Amino acid sequence: MIHCKPTPEQYPADRVSGGDPSLYRECFTAVAALTSQVRTAKRTADESLRRALDAPEPHETTNTIFVALWEAHLHDREMLFSTMRDLDDARAELRRIVAVLGVGKCAAS
Repeated sequence: MIHCKPTPEQYPADRVSGGDPSLYRECFTAVAALTSQVRTAKRTADESLRRALDAPEPHETTNTIFVALWEAHLHDREMLFSTMRDLDDARAELRRIVAVLGVGKCAAS
């Protein structure tokens, strides 16, 4: 799995303004990889929530099994949110590159 987050250092402005087409492909690949990571993180968070809710009753702080499972779910959920933030940043970077390079514009226009 690719662990790549586009950053300003990774895609310098001179490379974008210079019209480097490989930059678009790199950023597009990063967005695709992060999209896959978000799906995986969502499945993990959903599964940990299901395990927490399937824990024996009562679902309160006196039940150490439930507390441990709930804390695991909160960790998984935070990982999901972190990955979603990374994806949002990568998509914003991709939009910036598309705006500069004019990717997808019709040649007749």
